[in-house]
Amino acid sequence: MKKRRGGALWAVVTVALTIVGLVLALSTYEVGRTRSEASHPFGNTSAKDRVELNVWVGKIDTVTQTATLEVLARPLGALADKSGFFRSDATVFTSALKADPIKIKAGQPISAAEVKVVVEGTVTDYPFDSYDSVLAFDVFSGETELPVSASISSGDTFFEIGESPVDGIVNGIDVNLTAERSLPSLVFALFIMALMLGLALAAATACYYVIKGRRGLMFPAVSMMGALLFALVPLRNAVPGAPPIGSLIDFTSFFIAEGIISVALVGTVVIGYRVESAKERAESEQQRRDREAQPPKPPQQQPVSSPQFPPPPQYQPQFQPMPQHQGRPR
Repeated sequence: MKKRRGGALWAVVTVALTIVGLVLALSTYEVGRTRSEASHPFGNTSAKDRVELNVWVGKIDTVTQTATLEVLARPLGALADKSGFFRSDATVFTSALKADPIKIKAGQPISAAEVKVVVEGTVTDYPFDSYDSVLAFDVFSGETELPVSASISSGDTFFEIGESPVDGIVNGIDVNLTAERSLPSLVFALFIMALMLGLALAAATACYYVIKGRRGLMFPAVSMMGALLFALVPLRNAVPGAPPIGSLIDFTSFFIAEGIISVALVGTVVIGYRVESAKERAESEQQRRDREAQPPKPPQQQPVSSPQFPPPPQYQPQFQPMPQHQGRPR
């Protein structure tokens, strides 16, 4: 009866933990999705006759320290014609790496322009790295500066974008852009870090088990440690964002795990070899002692043969020829 109750309790606990884990996973996904899809307007949104800029952050490259943006300008109010295009030529000046402005022709269809801006941050702080940039936009029609509003959204799933406008700008717009690792990326990176440390702890436990019990060369334990040693490299490279070697994730988990597993592997082999050699020497010495402790065997008696009494010769019957019968004389 107790066994049935224990099995039912474990089943209930397993189902409850599964439900809790699923709820946490879905909550994390929902939070990351809400933050990635968030878009906030900035600039002179009260002016009816203005230029609205839709800025989409496509990718943040942490190696080159740049962010790729898609900028789409759309006229509103009296600045647009009946077709929704610009009534007059316009030029959009940005804080991009290239100083070439975005030129828009009057009455022409409007297409998004790709620009790159500089982001500042320390990539080796992964997974807690963050990057800052300043986005500046000014739109001119001839010599006249037009009112501008902007909305910024992000399409890079590895980062969450935060914006804060710079006060004191009348017609143009300046926005401080901050990018931090998204919640799913951060959770996955922390899981990989904990997993690497856990595998290192497993290797150290196996090494302690082999050495403490003087079990010699246990090839299953050695094989496990060797597999873990080479499995950590692709596991470390699986983290999102491909951080360079020497990042925070390496000094807090990867290097430590590799060092512990390497020491455990070498120690298990060296000490196991010494234990096996000592066992072989002890067995050889015991066999020698056993041979020396055995009593000597008594000599075996050999059959005695006397040469002065030769065996009698065997009797061999001799056959003599019968005399021939001679007839009586007459």
